[in-house]
Amino acid sequence: MRTATFTLRLARDVSQFLLPDLRALLPPESVQFFSNELDEEWHYTLLCLQSDHTCSLTVSAILVWHQLKKIHVMRYRSPQLQQELADPSSAELYTLLQVPGAVLYLS
Repeated sequence: MRTATFTLRLARDVSQFLLPDLRALLPPESVQFFSNELDEEWHYTLLCLQSDHTCSLTVSAILVWHQLKKIHVMRYRSPQLQQELADPSSAELYTLLQVPGAVLYLS
């Protein structure tokens, strides 16, 4: 059985703020962290379980840093949709992360 996941791709600047919060908030069994020191644009990739708990905590952390102007660009991609998110609500972001195959790029 395959477990549904969503992916976060973090730019280096974003990862220094958001990553400590996600590590503190998310249960270790619900997320896998991958770092790529050679990739200048996308420093961290997080593979997260698509549960209500994981999605809601992730959305909260992202929106706090977005409001603090540390996350400037949010690009969303799924098999059906690709869009830039200007100022998403928590409900909108939560719904997008619940889509199978969702990828959110944060820079």
